[in-house]
Amino acid sequence: MVQDIKVLQARLDATKDEDEQRALEEDVTGKVLWLFWCGICAEVDELLPKVVDYIRREGNIEGLWKIGVAALSFPTDPCDDQAHLQRIMYDAGANTSKHQLWLDARASEQAKWPCTDRGTPTVDNQAQKQKLPESTVRLRMQAPMIR
Repeated sequence: MVQDIKVLQARLDATKDEDEQRALEEDVTGKVLWLFWCGICAEVDELLPKVVDYIRREGNIEGLWKIGVAALSFPTDPCDDQAHLQRIMYDAGANTSKHQLWLDARASEQAKWPCTDRGTPTVDNQAQKQKLPESTVRLRMQAPMIR
């Protein structure tokens, strides 16, 4: 998992596209959060039975009551920021890569609209490649664009 984070961070550092950077940032953040969450859960799973056994052995039910009250005092309805972080953490846990989804969406758009790809011939440079008459190029450039 740590190696995955390092690879994603290196890719993020080398990326210039802002949308791709955001997708990679979410993947890195999600993996870090998931790693911490798994560590916390492992600690709780190991420690909680010891705490309950200690309280039962000592006969101090008041301590267990305090733990219950403290747990119930945490907000159950996360704010938008918490919900967003929780979503990207669960995405990382499910091996859902925002970056891969972004790459797939970009490839799909480029397949649908091939002229939007960088380096693909556009109206301005098609005349040079196809040797279109200058009047045709002017007509294409003057025609209203459909959006």
